Amino acid sequence: MIRKILIFLAIIFIVLATTYVSKLLFFKPFSFNHFLTRQLVYDALESPEYLTYIGILEKYGYRSYNGKLSDYSLKKDIKDLKKLKKEYKILNSYEDKDLSAEELTSKKISLFQMRNEIDQKTKYPYHSYPLIQMNGLHTQILEFMTDIHPIKDEKDAKYYLSRLEMIPIVFSQVLEKMEKRKNLKIFPPTFMVERVIGQIESIIDIPIPENPLVTIYEDKLTSIGMPKELINSYKNKASKIIKEKVLPSYQLLLLHLHEIKPLSNINHGVWSLPDGDNYYSLRLRVMTTSNYSSEQIHNIGLKEVERIKNEILSILKSEGYENIDNVGEALIKLNESEEFLFEDNQKSRDEIIEIYNNIIDEAYELMPQYFLELPNSKVIVKPVPAYSEKSAAGGYYRGPSLDGKRPGIFYANLYDIKATPKFGMKTLAFHEAIPGHHFQIALNLENKDLSFFRKHGVNSTAYTEGWALYAEQLAVEIGLSENPYDKIGFLQSELFRAVRLVVDTGIHYKKWSREEAIEYMYKQTGKAMSSVIAEIERYIAWPGQACSYKIGMLKILELRQNTKDILGNRFDIRDFHNFILENGEVPLTVLEDNYKIWIKDKK
Repeated sequence: MIRKILIFLAIIFIVLATTYVSKLLFFKPFSFNHFLTRQLVYDALESPEYLTYIGILEKYGYRSYNGKLSDYSLKKDIKDLKKLKKEYKILNSYEDKDLSAEELTSKKISLFQMRNEIDQKTKYPYHSYPLIQMNGLHTQILEFMTDIHPIKDEKDAKYYLSRLEMIPIVFSQVLEKMEKRKNLKIFPPTFMVERVIGQIESIIDIPIPENPLVTIYEDKLTSIGMPKELINSYKNKASKIIKEKVLPSYQLLLLHLHEIKPLSNINHGVWSLPDGDNYYSLRLRVMTTSNYSSEQIHNIGLKEVERIKNEILSILKSEGYENIDNVGEALIKLNESEEFLFEDNQKSRDEIIEIYNNIIDEAYELMPQYFLELPNSKVIVKPVPAYSEKSAAGGYYRGPSLDGKRPGIFYANLYDIKATPKFGMKTLAFHEAIPGHHFQIALNLENKDLSFFRKHGVNSTAYTEGWALYAEQLAVEIGLSENPYDKIGFLQSELFRAVRLVVDTGIHYKKWSREEAIEYMYKQTGKAMSSVIAEIERYIAWPGQACSYKIGMLKILELRQNTKDILGNRFDIRDFHNFILENGEVPLTVLEDNYKIWIKDKK
């Protein structure tokens, strides 16, 4: 009898376990967080590059993905959209009343992101371009191979060769989509086609022994102590693949670009694309995580430009400058002054990297006074790779690996040395590294209280870039930029972000040309012309993204001031920063919802 009962219980257990696993893997999981985690895991498993980037599975002995690249085919896009719609339906089936406060926040975030993604994929699947001058796939794949692909042993060396073999497959899939755009008569602007042609020609023209895919591969093999004879063998294999397969695939991209150049778009804003105004409204909603209209954002930008210019004018007058008719012209003169410029040579470029590292070290010393938590991961400074520096932004950040073995990286663009005036260096370091992107991103990754989805599944540019711009102001407030010219550097940076609101909406909503936007930004900000051109061309390629910075910063400052007004002398800036960062990356609407609960508790 007892044996029968045990067998019956075992059968019940197996049935329940099978049901649970079946729901977890294929249907609606019982747990809401398991559902969100499943989404991310499935997405991650389909992105070998992402698995390499986070590096989390390697410690469990699984790393075959290091020999693969993602599937960019049209067939995969169709499959992804079908899956996304199914997942969205499941997400909505979870009742709010059954969710915890943390789960409800996660649901709000996920609904916002998935709805926008479905709209993008169904209404505007070809409005963005895979080959753009700003972080396009043709340069992105090189950066990934040289900077991210790990080589710890001979197996990784073989995986590297496997990935090289797959680059032509990826490019053939991209060409398939470019042909689709061609049939739909959706073309990138002429200047963009010309820029990408120049970048690809530069890549092709690099002699194979000097190609970064070869030289950095050799450096990594040397660093793990591989015998010289074996290094040469792998190096020769890589060179052969590059010569016979990789470079010919770049030639095919080049051929297509030359073919569409006469057909390319003479306009620069997405207003000129089918249903362009509504597409731009979607991009603004995604990037600012707000409900501001294009007109409202344009006007916010104009108002902020005037306020910041008046602050700069006040400092300039206090420093003895007189008869200033135009702040932008005064900033241009400052930017071109020999006093604030480095000599155009490699020694100066090395010095700039050293200065950036010193700025970061100095900032880190003060951080315990303003933050309850500091990241364990370090941050280093590297120059932007030569093959992409001409069209890249002035600086950008790459986060650390989850295991902490790869530090965060602040990439500084040293192509045009005049674009790095000395008084602007501090604020860029504060933005990209400490207390900006590095603090926010590293702390997010290291936060043990956040669910897997909240750490890895949220994409709110307004929050991340808003925090980084806020970090610039915070650094000034705490005395890290006491020199008046360093303060001008910060204000020029803030002015730059305010101008972005004007020019991004100007290009994509008010039908400004590239040249009109360049002229406006140059006159208002005093930035080096090379930097202005690269930035305007970036906004054209990446509509709406530039608006996220200032909108996000203004929201954080609004919440901080509101907290001061409510708490008075009980206000603790460390506590406020902890609130902003402890919940991880969130859309601004969700940040406001969380704030209402937090400040109510503080009262």
